[in-house]
Amino acid sequence: MVSIISTQNWWVNKSLIAGFILSSCLFLTACEDPQEIGSEVFVQDIGLLYTDTLTIDASTVLIDSMVTSTTANLLVGRYTDPSLGLVEASSFFQIANADTLRSEVDTAGRKAVTWIRFPSKADSIRLILPYSYYQGDTLQKQTFKVSQLADNVSLDATATYYTTNTPTPVLKSTILGQVQNVKVRPVKNKYIISGVDRFDTLRIPILETTFVNFIKSQRDLTTKDDVLIGTGFKDKIRGFGLTSESNRNAAVVGFAADRTIMRIYYSYKYVYTLRNVANTADSIRVTVDTTKTNNLYVGLYNRTTGVSSNARFNKITTNRSGGAFAKLVNPTDALSSPQSNNLVVLQPSAGLAVNVKFPSLLKLKERKDIAINKAELVLEPNAAIYTLPSDLVLIESTPTNRPVRSTTTGDGSLLFVVGEGSTAAYAAKTNSYTFNVTSSLQNILSGRNKTNGWLLSADTFVASSASRGPSSGKNIVSSEVDRAIFDYKKIKLKLYYTYVGR
Repeated sequence: MVSIISTQNWWVNKSLIAGFILSSCLFLTACEDPQEIGSEVFVQDIGLLYTDTLTIDASTVLIDSMVTSTTANLLVGRYTDPSLGLVEASSFFQIANADTLRSEVDTAGRKAVTWIRFPSKADSIRLILPYSYYQGDTLQKQTFKVSQLADNVSLDATATYYTTNTPTPVLKSTILGQVQNVKVRPVKNKYIISGVDRFDTLRIPILETTFVNFIKSQRDLTTKDDVLIGTGFKDKIRGFGLTSESNRNAAVVGFAADRTIMRIYYSYKYVYTLRNVANTADSIRVTVDTTKTNNLYVGLYNRTTGVSSNARFNKITTNRSGGAFAKLVNPTDALSSPQSNNLVVLQPSAGLAVNVKFPSLLKLKERKDIAINKAELVLEPNAAIYTLPSDLVLIESTPTNRPVRSTTTGDGSLLFVVGEGSTAAYAAKTNSYTFNVTSSLQNILSGRNKTNGWLLSADTFVASSASRGPSSGKNIVSSEVDRAIFDYKKIKLKLYYTYVGR
């Protein structure tokens, strides 16, 4: 018997099935008795099916090992999410220039100069932060502060920092500098159409006496050496913290880490002789009084290995008290959709991920041999008042809601769901994320993969003409505080498959 079944008004052209069977018969006729072969084929129960009603178990889980190291944005600020409560961000980072900053004074090639004022002292210091992102109300004023890490605290560029279980570093009580009650301006400069200076910047003056005197003390005035800041800088200046003060309904702001600098301004003055063409006595003395700048960088990388030379990470804290998601307190805690009004939440920067399982999937192969033709996992987010993640990623999950990694220490590479695509881009036209999981589900049905479920999170991606996928097995947290809320009823597994009855 040949059957063609649909669970959602999906029809298969019966002539295709008949043609397939007829072709099989003609091929096999050349080798066997046609009567015997024909009888064997037509007693088979063959069908093509479509379904999108398979049971899906969805839950919101708190992940303890999502990496936040070396993210693209330095995040700071706060806002109140009506569904998830207060979200606060602060950033911690090192700043140096290969541990040694050299400064060659520019005299425009003039050698016979008489120094009046050598650039020995820092006239001023600024932390310059280019805007790159925001989430919330930018009209609310904020006070931004930069402070040094406490003497017993240090950052390590080779260490891994996590969203939820990395403690907040202790800062010195005396701040280095601040700007008070400013409105953030994460906007493009309309007068500049390209280049790194397209975005407005936040500039924080560094005025703390001890720090400024340390910078001044680094110059060797006796030899006029070009070493501005000597080796061991990061042993003495261990790192910085960027924090803010505002009301609860302000914004979290992102600054581009690779373009954030601490700029040191020096003034200098010298005199040189300007001779005429004949080199006669009417030559004149010219005085040059100008300023030179030197930069210390956050986004500093080893040119050989491509590894960051400076440590940095964002600390995101949330206060979910009062709502259903307040029950997510400890790492690996899970909240099923029925416990949260049929909603599940993805907020990677705060450690929230969505776990999906398919408890009825294996029932498809009861008394039948199954071959999946196409399978899609489709998620439609609820109306978004905040930015949605541009891409989502699927990660294999353990029974305790932890992401599966290549090692047991928590630092290994993440095991992404293999198949036609472990990522899904947000499609605004259909308001959906769609994963092609054909091979992944076939592996589960065949027993090659005994999955405990999949975790949905957001990732930082590298886009190229050849591929688009996770940029690193470790760096899984987006450098933004985006989130998505899904109605459990709008998560669908669309399955097209062929079966042969046993």
